[in-house]
Amino acid sequence: MPVLVALPAPDPPEAATPLEARSDDDLLLLTRGGVNAAFAVLVRRHQARALRVACKELRDPELAADAVQQTFLELFRYLPRYRPQGKLRSLLYRVLLNQIGMTRRRLRWRSRELPLDATALAGPQVKTADRPDELILELEKSREVERCLAKLSEKLRVVLRLRFSADLTVPEIAAALGVAEGTVKSRLAAGVSRLRELLCQEAT
Repeated sequence: MPVLVALPAPDPPEAATPLEARSDDDLLLLTRGGVNAAFAVLVRRHQARALRVACKELRDPELAADAVQQTFLELFRYLPRYRPQGKLRSLLYRVLLNQIGMTRRRLRWRSRELPLDATALAGPQVKTADRPDELILELEKSREVERCLAKLSEKLRVVLRLRFSADLTVPEIAAALGVAEGTVKSRLAAGVSRLRELLCQEAT
């Protein structure tokens, strides 16, 4: 009588990786393959930082929201040509900066002035007396930094925005702006130095 050898049980099938855990490239490839939910995850992942950069550059929440929306629409249209090389953030901010530039040109053409009060970006206004002391100090420091940033040249300011508001790396900023990494490093150094000078002047 033949001896029956017990075969090992097959490994259970691996659970599908949740969309939120996938890389940007994977999400774009899945979107291109018809998984629309993947693009929604991508938008949620990058929308807040993109909106922060647009708000600070345009100083108008509605214009900023429009610029960000157009950015993601352009990104969606670009899907058939996208190469998965881990450079989605650079592409995203290159498109966003282009949208910001087009918005400014439209405003100049319409002879409209942008509001100068960046504090509107802070959301609903709360009476100062109702805020804890530390929160008041943080808000004032933020306004002070914004005033000084507005005095920088656009080249220096944009590099600082992408580094500290969007949290892009030097290579990502270089790819977004189409310049050498050394240029980004020199602009970062010059921008931080000039910003420090302006903040010291504000403090005196």
